[in-house]
Amino acid sequence: MVRGFLLACVLLPAAAHAVAQSACAGGAAWCRNQPWVVAPAAGPGAGGGVAPRAGAALHGEDAPGGVLPASGAPSGGVALVPAVQTAAATAGAYFVEARLRPVAGGAGQGYVIVRHADDRNWLGFGLEVAPDGGRVSVNIVRMTDGQPKFLKQVRTEPAPGNTFYTIRLDVDGAALTAHLNGTRLIGVDEPNPLPPRIGVLAQGGAFEIDGLRAGDMAQPPTSIGLVHRHRRLALQAGEAAQRYEVRAVARTGLRAIRFHAAASDPAVAEASVEGEQLVLQPRAEGATTVTLTSAEDPNVALALDVRVGPAFAASSRRYALARAVQPAARERDVPIDTRLQIRFDRAPGIRAHGAIRIVRAADGVTVDTIRPGMELDEIGATRDGFKRVVRYQAISADGATVTIRPHDGKLAYGTEYYVLVDGNVFSGATLAGQAFDGIGKAAAWTFRTRERAPQAQNTGQATAQAVALRVAATGKADFRTVQGALNHAMRHVPRAQPVTITLANGRHEGLLYLRGKDNVTLRGESRSGTVIAAENSDGVNPGSGAGQAPLAPGAGGGRAVFLVEDADLLRLDTLTLANTTWRSRTIGAQAEALNFSSEGRLVATGADFLSEQDTLQLKGYAWFYRCLVAGNVDFIWGYNRAALFEQSEIRSLGDSANPASGGYLVQARTVAEDDPGFVFLDSRLTHGPGPAGNDVPPGATYLARPGVATAWDNVRYINTRMGPHISSRGWSGEPRAGKGWEEAGSSGLSGAALDLAQRRGGRLLTAAEAARYDSRAKVFSQYDNGKGWKPQP
Repeated sequence: MVRGFLLACVLLPAAAHAVAQSACAGGAAWCRNQPWVVAPAAGPGAGGGVAPRAGAALHGEDAPGGVLPASGAPSGGVALVPAVQTAAATAGAYFVEARLRPVAGGAGQGYVIVRHADDRNWLGFGLEVAPDGGRVSVNIVRMTDGQPKFLKQVRTEPAPGNTFYTIRLDVDGAALTAHLNGTRLIGVDEPNPLPPRIGVLAQGGAFEIDGLRAGDMAQPPTSIGLVHRHRRLALQAGEAAQRYEVRAVARTGLRAIRFHAAASDPAVAEASVEGEQLVLQPRAEGATTVTLTSAEDPNVALALDVRVGPAFAASSRRYALARAVQPAARERDVPIDTRLQIRFDRAPGIRAHGAIRIVRAADGVTVDTIRPGMELDEIGATRDGFKRVVRYQAISADGATVTIRPHDGKLAYGTEYYVLVDGNVFSGATLAGQAFDGIGKAAAWTFRTRERAPQAQNTGQATAQAVALRVAATGKADFRTVQGALNHAMRHVPRAQPVTITLANGRHEGLLYLRGKDNVTLRGESRSGTVIAAENSDGVNPGSGAGQAPLAPGAGGGRAVFLVEDADLLRLDTLTLANTTWRSRTIGAQAEALNFSSEGRLVATGADFLSEQDTLQLKGYAWFYRCLVAGNVDFIWGYNRAALFEQSEIRSLGDSANPASGGYLVQARTVAEDDPGFVFLDSRLTHGPGPAGNDVPPGATYLARPGVATAWDNVRYINTRMGPHISSRGWSGEPRAGKGWEEAGSSGLSGAALDLAQRRGGRLLTAAEAARYDSRAKVFSQYDNGKGWKPQP
């Protein structure tokens, strides 16, 4: 028995069940397409519970005579596919893929082995499912001398119903990349000498495995999905059939795909296929799982969680709406990005079903439907048609006031609308002294948008006068939301023409997207009074995120509050940008405030950036001047060229999920060896309480930890004052090639010199060496092929 793991007794394919390459889907060189069950051993030396499917003969090289009986199994460790079957498939860089699920909604850990020397030394990946089924994670595990090490563990939303997960691991030497349902999850570098070998095991519960295959890693994983849609769909009984475009995506690009669709409960919603579309017809209140499966490859599949709520409950009641709704009834000149508000007499409950509709008065067409819970939005008005596709909380209550956030870009200029509120949305509510049963057409909540877009000096020339826009939640303003102003800049202002967006004091809620527009300035009225904030994380919108082409499937807009792509000279001034996620309250704790995913330039002056994990993700060139950056786990990171934090405060926050941890300031993934990377000049490293109120323990925080083997760990601290929370060791681990971590002139917060005798992993620079980084002109000297950049406040 290996300590920490209960090794499995498993059922394995024999040569008769292995399939030639010509019969393997997904470009695999080896595969086994017959499903079987892998079950854990009952205890030390005990036989496992073996459950073959459909009475098939099941084989494995560990069994006497090469054949496992229909019940019972040999005791012992990992059971392996015969090496002769997979040797060619695992030569060079290879992948291993399978469909996996716990048997009968059970729990435990199911693993596929990709490298194996013996039962105490192997490398594998797979699923860990909690007993209640409410938590699922994808694990990459290495067993070394009987001790398991979790190289990566990524929590993900459980799939609806008892559906399969398609898991894949790419193995390219030390580089390991895990995929779930065809989408990249995480990568890690783990050098190891173990030989390629494929096997399976289970711990804590039985797992069903199907579609096990291996082959050349050049064959890309493929995912299938609804265009610009998440896998959770909300419908209402009585609605017309809903149609969704379906596409497949791989590294080779987008394509149409032949697929099948099946609903687990057609009485709730019927599923059918018409050409390239999935058609869902809601029938009755309830939930059903709709599974899409590629007609070409059963490993390419998607399970949709479809919820059908009760039919829209229309109201004929009239209310005294004066001062009860916003925009006010019959209001004119309303910004096209308006939020809706209802001020009830007392705090209402928000149910999980129902809808709010915005209807165009001229023809009765519903232009937007907003539902409770997590809605999906397509953000942005880019010229290339890309959208940031994300989930967001559309309806929220603050006491008696309910705010409804319409989807982005649904309203047009010079148009009259009316609002309908389903009587199913709110419970226990009264409005203007009457019991609330919804808002119908008779209530006359109408408004008209302003006649035209803001007029500006817009000559189309790069030297044109800057366009000035104002954003405020109330009162006179061009827009009600920051995204509304960004949309205007992207759609109506030439790329090079400067735009300054002034943000009124107040809290500006919402996720943001900027793409393909240069010279944009967001300037607040005050640093702490102007707050751009949202709660977003890897558990809500997984991944760093990117804009999606018009027909791209899924919702890949990512976990940041503000995502920036293909933009130069973005300036953030006199404001706060905050991701309000708690690490302890989400299944995925990574939660950037800003993801500057552009090779251009970013300037931040007098601004605060707040989160816990991954506060700033940076590419390109960035200058932070007299700013505050706060977080706790790798909260400054990215594949950058040069980022300078000058006269700034870098504050480590108490970790809400792990109070004993002080975290890491930086994880650099600098693109080139001679790029400056992340430079801290004349700045302070401080600490303070996190969202849960706990502070950072003394000596618990590291200046940096290693990134990835394909990038460089370039981090420099020049004349930096460091608090007592910084470990005397300084650095965690070793940088790539033993270089890139450097410091000079480090002192305590009082200015007293620090004892650096215990530093490990980094290098102390001489005065002459440190001079390379002692000004912004030097740090950014390599910009634009050596032309340089010297930003100014």
